[in-house]
Amino acid sequence: MKKCMAMLLVILFVILFADVAYTAPDMPAVEEHAGDTGKQQNPISLGMELIAENQFLAMYFNPETTEVAIKDKSSGYIWYTNPPDREQDAIATGVNKGKLSSQISITYYTPTAQRQQMDNFNDSIVHNQFEVLKINNGVKITYTIGKVQKLLLVPQAISAERFEQILDKVAKESDKSVLERRYRLISLEEINDPGEKQDLLNKYPMLQEHDIYELRPNLNDLVMQQLDEIFRATGYTIDDLNRDHVENNVPPREADKDVFIVPLEYKLDGKNLVVSIDTKEVIYDPSYPLTQIRVLEFFGAGNKEENGYMLVPDGSGALINMNNGKSASRPYIGYLYGQDRAIKQEEIFERSEQVYLPVFGIKKGSNALFGIIEEGSAFASIIADVSGRINSYNTVCVEFTTLANDTIDLTAMAGNNVVMAYQPRMYEGTFKIRYSFLSGDDADYVGMAKSYRKYLIERGQLKKIKNEDGIPFYLELVGAIDKIKPVVGVPVRGIVPLTTYEQAIEIANKIIAAGISNIKLKYTGWFNGGIRHSLPSDIHLQSQLGGKKGFKKLINFVYHNGLELYPDVSFEYVYKDKIFDGFSVRSDAVRFLDREVALIYDFDPATNIYDNTKEPYYIVDPRSISPIISSFLHEYDELNIKGVSLRTMGSDLNSNFYEKRFVDREQAKAAMVEQMARFNEKGISIMANGINDYALPYTSHILNMPMDSSGYNIEDESIPFYQIVVHGYVAYAGEPINLASDYNRAILKTAETAAGIYFTWIYSKNSLVKDSDYNYLYSVNYEAWLSKALELYQRMNAAFADVQDKAIVDHEKLGEDVYKVTFEGGKSVIVNYSKAPVSIDGITIEAGSYKILEGGNK
Repeated sequence: MKKCMAMLLVILFVILFADVAYTAPDMPAVEEHAGDTGKQQNPISLGMELIAENQFLAMYFNPETTEVAIKDKSSGYIWYTNPPDREQDAIATGVNKGKLSSQISITYYTPTAQRQQMDNFNDSIVHNQFEVLKINNGVKITYTIGKVQKLLLVPQAISAERFEQILDKVAKESDKSVLERRYRLISLEEINDPGEKQDLLNKYPMLQEHDIYELRPNLNDLVMQQLDEIFRATGYTIDDLNRDHVENNVPPREADKDVFIVPLEYKLDGKNLVVSIDTKEVIYDPSYPLTQIRVLEFFGAGNKEENGYMLVPDGSGALINMNNGKSASRPYIGYLYGQDRAIKQEEIFERSEQVYLPVFGIKKGSNALFGIIEEGSAFASIIADVSGRINSYNTVCVEFTTLANDTIDLTAMAGNNVVMAYQPRMYEGTFKIRYSFLSGDDADYVGMAKSYRKYLIERGQLKKIKNEDGIPFYLELVGAIDKIKPVVGVPVRGIVPLTTYEQAIEIANKIIAAGISNIKLKYTGWFNGGIRHSLPSDIHLQSQLGGKKGFKKLINFVYHNGLELYPDVSFEYVYKDKIFDGFSVRSDAVRFLDREVALIYDFDPATNIYDNTKEPYYIVDPRSISPIISSFLHEYDELNIKGVSLRTMGSDLNSNFYEKRFVDREQAKAAMVEQMARFNEKGISIMANGINDYALPYTSHILNMPMDSSGYNIEDESIPFYQIVVHGYVAYAGEPINLASDYNRAILKTAETAAGIYFTWIYSKNSLVKDSDYNYLYSVNYEAWLSKALELYQRMNAAFADVQDKAIVDHEKLGEDVYKVTFEGGKSVIVNYSKAPVSIDGITIEAGSYKILEGGNK
């Protein structure tokens, strides 16, 4: 339960018995401002009052509907939390029509595991169940969502003597008649059936001492209201009601449990609007778990006549055009930071890119709204939809998961029975979204990316990189794998070397000989049993790869030749649990919501279900990672390596639902940040895969950065939003080019984003990987790729070496499948993904090719 139920009862008591109509607090005088008129509706004409203002923004507030409007003074444009023309919506009906006036919607479950939804208009404002508080630079509204039933002063049972006393106080004969008709006299003397008499005594033991008047059943609301008025007119009070019920064994009326108290705060902060919900003030009954809160679903919504798009952070980024006619497709739902693997998932229904950045936006004409989830991002999802489904509006917003939940099938234990399981408590922090307002040339996805980049720079999360000698050549070498092999006819899992330490030197020497010096060597499967290594609290170098002596030789070679070495390590998962390795499944492994130990399998991409033919592995409790890293660093220091590849720390975020050691996702995020900072403090540079926003300050190199969106049906365009944000500040590359499903497209994506070159190789033949758990390494023999990789690098390096430390300042779509990217300084590249040549300003770009344009200062 989120809060003591006493608090809820106090608040409900005030609502029930105050009998005071809502009165808006004193508001500052309203002042007209230039730009309020025109095509947009004036907020003052909509019943709004100026409630907060600074030199950049003005906030208007409607005390009756609690909707807010923000005026951007630089452009005069006004952003409404709810569509001002919503009454003309011809699609929305019923609850959906009312929901257009909401600022919050919630999802909760009943005790019988039924999923229910309410919103603050249909279930709070309509019932006048909210309070407004003027705060510094803004306003705070506390909503009671869920109709609170008025307590009627109508006794369920009352002694005959007291009932007759009340009748004597009733002034009108007609009212006396109403009471006499709506109550029936129960007297044991008039009941002959022994069974009926005993049932009545069980229900009303006081019948042995006096007769009782009982309220007749199934009276409608109008009759009950009439009875309440009659009783109140006689001076009947709540104390009288309690006395009569206690005397006659009537159980006390329970408070409404499907009632939720949620505060929403708006505050101007310079050029931004900050919207927040303090979860410590959220109150609900634990028998009705509150699982999601959706915030400002219709803020900036575009109607059916407006032009623009919604930005969603799907993979590299995607645009959903307003009114694109795709209302038959599913709405976009992007779960920030990917799957929490401590929540069971039996199968996946579609392959999708992860959502790494906590941002979203909406462009309408020459104005744009851009949102950053500033707190509580680990629980956030981005929701976007187009007009025509249940209303006429195009929307993008944030939904926060307040309680992670899952179904538990008890069929094996108790027949056909499914129950819900919830995390032990809600996140104890704030859900906070920061909105900025863009106009003119900045009102597009490039402007949004620049705004986010500036935000990260100002907070010290991004810093300019130094231009090195050429673009990065990212080379991942796979050392050893484990594989089942027949030994004297018996299948035994053993170590198979794919690239020894000496062979790694040989491959690197061939690259150096080609004149390439900026080599970032990622070495996977270098210790503790290969790729799926045992707990890294100790470092055991593989004898099959050359042992300690061979690895020392590799280290000396790397630093003597100016390479950077990034041995790959996984701290979040235990692939091999060995005796005396310091890992205890009981105390160090994560638990699912059903409290079972989280033993997980990888998904089979062919079937989209768990592949239980492969070895399962454990998720490490986020709080247990710190001592593991301490032990690892103790031995790592002795190797004098200045880089590390963190396989999943920058991308995976897992809870621990074991109640005794519960860790929510925000706590897990804080733990990951703390550990990455430790490596940096040791002077160790980090290479990581994908990486969520919180890992940016600690990461020098990003591999497997998404170069596309998921391509959902509702999406219209994939954009390199992520790359625009970080280029020139963090070095990156996409997937290994030799493992890409479309080799040429991978090269074009590399060119479009001026990324580094990335290959994954082994020294041995590809056949050694066959029939193992590593079938994804299907085309990795270095000899087959070396000459092609060297030629590609030379070509890319000649084109992009001088812009590695330059930010991307523009990205344009010039035509279907044709894009132009411009860097600081004016250099640009036009990329043609189409199957035909195109001519741009007299320059021909061949099909499936790109062209570099040298430009002046920009």
